[in-house]
Amino acid sequence: MWTNVYRPLWLLSSVVNSCYSFYWDVTRDWDLRIFRSKNPHLRPNMLYGRRWVYYWAVGSNLVLRCSWTYKLSAHLRHNHLTVFTITSLEMMRRFQWIFFRVENEWNKMALKPNLQIPIKEIPYLENEKLLESEQHNV
Repeated sequence: MWTNVYRPLWLLSSVVNSCYSFYWDVTRDWDLRIFRSKNPHLRPNMLYGRRWVYYWAVGSNLVLRCSWTYKLSAHLRHNHLTVFTITSLEMMRRFQWIFFRVENEWNKMALKPNLQIPIKEIPYLENEKLLESEQHNV
């Protein structure tokens, strides 16, 4: 029953999970636009400079996503060296994920307009309450 029904379903769900997680990492978390049908590109502001770094990260993310799924296979849990190696690779994938995620957030913050409200836009009464309040009962 396992080899005929459940194993193919497990493999299919593993592949779908890995592909979707990879797509989400690249398009949502890292905001790389390489899957667009028209004018695919990475992003306008690349902090790491070289394009090959981004393509290497995308390729290694796909491979490491699939290797993590391989570790979940029940017949490999007894081989401690394989489990250790794949777990170490997953740690490296997450480490690289952090750099590109932080870069994406940095780019988003850099492109936002200044969020400070000028003093002129604070209503007069609010300004007076803030400046003249001497009673600070806590």
